[in-house]
Amino acid sequence: MLVLTRRPHQVIHIHTSDGLIEVHLNDCNSNQVRLGFVAPANVKIMREEIDEPNEDSLCVSRPENLVQARRNAAPSLLRALFTPGSTGSQ
Repeated sequence: MLVLTRRPHQVIHIHTSDGLIEVHLNDCNSNQVRLGFVAPANVKIMREEIDEPNEDSLCVSRPENLVQARRNAAPSLLRALFTPGSTGSQ
């Protein structure tokens, strides 16, 4: 992880294959930082707390959602099946 120290109104540039992403440090106080992002339209920027899959996003009508649903389910399913003494149900 790269950790940078910045002051208010400074900018960080991130160069990607999709183009330039600018991260603006707009303001900060004792317990909050206000960030602004300038990015190409095809770059999705999400806060961690809302970037978690929910039941609606795992609708299998879209192939990419089926693949993601399988990836999310696989680790817990394997643990249930291969944990010694487990009956496979939770």
